[in-house]
Amino acid sequence: MRIITLILLLYFPFTAFSQDAVEKKNNINLPGYLKLNFGFTFLEDNNHSLQSDIFPSRSLDVFYSKPIFLGNDFSINPGLGISNDRLSFSNDVTLSEITDVDGINQIIVDTLSFSPNKNSLKGTYLMVPIDFKYYFGSGNLDKRRFFIGIGAEFGFLLNSSTKVKQTINNIANTTKLKKDFGLNDFKYGVAFQVGVGNFNIYYKKHLSNLFDKNSLPLYENNNPTINKVGISFSLF
Repeated sequence: MRIITLILLLYFPFTAFSQDAVEKKNNINLPGYLKLNFGFTFLEDNNHSLQSDIFPSRSLDVFYSKPIFLGNDFSINPGLGISNDRLSFSNDVTLSEITDVDGINQIIVDTLSFSPNKNSLKGTYLMVPIDFKYYFGSGNLDKRRFFIGIGAEFGFLLNSSTKVKQTINNIANTTKLKKDFGLNDFKYGVAFQVGVGNFNIYYKKHLSNLFDKNSLPLYENNNPTINKVGISFSLF
């Protein structure tokens, strides 16, 4: 309920902003839209060892989208962009890599010996989304018209990292490690949208697992998926 309330509060000012951005598009003369997605990520089908806080677990996407209209009311919208997904863990854990007695590297969910200020996992992906939108009411293509949409996206992992932040003697200490941590190299899912013009609220359900099936952290039984809810609008 808190997520829905926050999105509704953001909806109305961003609606006005998005319409101004649409009108400025012609001045830039770009045959499409540069779009920004801001949302929250949360885990599904996860073990108790991996628990995430919704509001610190944020997602930020920047991508280019080109609408292709088939008639006045229906459009296909392919795109290309970069997605940054962060999971902020609510329990005192982080992902680590160890070497077992056979010399094989293993990913584990490592329990920290302290309570950190922040502990998170971030993945950066090259994404290829495609949306299908149907518009209602009269107007010029997508300008200021209400729409509903469905879509799909797939992506490739570019890099991943963990960050653990703690305060020792009033001094902030941050440890950041860049590894693949067994994350799935490929990500794909479906999206549902409702909006006006180039502003919309979205829900994305990833059908791919967070970890590669051959690199699931040691002692973990479930391979979770990630879902997102957020807002999307055009920068121009």
